[in-house]
Amino acid sequence: MSHAGVGEPVCWKAKLPHGARQHGEKRMTKRVVFSNASFGSSLRLLREERGLSLGDLSRLVNYSRSHLSRVETGKKQPAEGLVRLCDDALDAKGSLLALLVRAPRRQSGRSCPIQLPRSISDFTGREGALDELDALLSEVHRQNDGQAVVTVVEGAAGVGKTATVVHWGHGVRSHFPDGVLFADLQGFGPGGRPVSTRQVLRNFMTALGAEPVEFSGEIHHLAASYRSLLTGRRLLIVLDNAATAEQVRPLLPASPRCMTVITSRSRLTGLVTRDGSHRITVPPLTASECDALLSRLGVASRPPKGASPCACQYLPLTVRIAAERRETVGGMDICERCGSDALLTYLYSTGDDVSNMYTALSWSYRYLPPAVARAFRVLAAEVRDTVTVSAAARLLGVEVMGARKMLESLADIHLLQCLSSDEYRFEKTVRGFARELDGRDVARFARAGHDAERVMSY
Repeated sequence: MSHAGVGEPVCWKAKLPHGARQHGEKRMTKRVVFSNASFGSSLRLLREERGLSLGDLSRLVNYSRSHLSRVETGKKQPAEGLVRLCDDALDAKGSLLALLVRAPRRQSGRSCPIQLPRSISDFTGREGALDELDALLSEVHRQNDGQAVVTVVEGAAGVGKTATVVHWGHGVRSHFPDGVLFADLQGFGPGGRPVSTRQVLRNFMTALGAEPVEFSGEIHHLAASYRSLLTGRRLLIVLDNAATAEQVRPLLPASPRCMTVITSRSRLTGLVTRDGSHRITVPPLTASECDALLSRLGVASRPPKGASPCACQYLPLTVRIAAERRETVGGMDICERCGSDALLTYLYSTGDDVSNMYTALSWSYRYLPPAVARAFRVLAAEVRDTVTVSAAARLLGVEVMGARKMLESLADIHLLQCLSSDEYRFEKTVRGFARELDGRDVARFARAGHDAERVMSY
């Protein structure tokens, strides 16, 4: 059967959720006419014709109600995957797909790179961060001149910064007709060697169609050529896993039509104070988001109130590791493991060196100056939960001001949580990591950090 055209009247038989078919059965004979309608309004019209609520559709396509609401009201462009799910769930026979805003094509011979990596299929929650990114996108649309919009998305190791930005980027890709640039800067990653800014500039310029002859000269000349290539274009630029503000500054566009999103474990305060960047903090999952993720992973939800606290700290990475270990270690209850120190061992030994918490936290630890690294080890051994600045000063044998600076350095990369101007807390997974450190690791991380500083200075 041929697919119905966009302007043709169509009659569908929707796939209703359990218990809803009888309610919507009388509406099946109604016909819906699309005539150059937007996807959002067409989706809403079709959903309402089927007698489905946003919650019903949310359960059918595994997208949140708030996300679907933004799509229906035109505040968010739908990703192609969502369009296909809605088309299938509502048995639209391709008519919703026909309304999809396709990926941008090259115009006037200019390159149109689309470099975003794939989004994870079971992405869950993060509505607050997604809403903040949407608000900044609206600011880009209002810009005719002035500063380009730059935002830092920061958070702890394993909290899902990259996953959040990539998921959002796929949803708004059509807002950037000249393409999407993406670079993993490896600021906190294996080997302790961040990617050089010069190499990222070369890669971006190549993707934008520059000739190799334009790659010569000092880095500030290279950055100027890169900014010239961006003039008049509307691009999304994602700089993932940045180490320092100095690493990313040459990569920031001047064109107000571009938007740059930077992810980092560091708060990158310099970009906020000097460069006027926005900041979005990705928090751990809420209890309900954790339940939803466990459900999508096929695991029972958290323990009831009054049970021992979750050692996973509601971090998506640790929740995923613990859920997978449940499947491979005798099927023991995930919540019992989450409430015990024994879980920490599982979080640190997945068999995949880049997908366990020990490795993830070690990438943060290796960039600490020697004095701050020592403070981290001493405090982790002596402090059970929280520590004040004055108590830290006594434990470390330093002045209060020196202790405050060390605690701020640890909090800046989320190895400590700042509760107030005078109190800090160790999360359970971070304390477990500190206990796993040994002399060999300390020496290795110190060498890696020194090598990273040399790369960054270059």
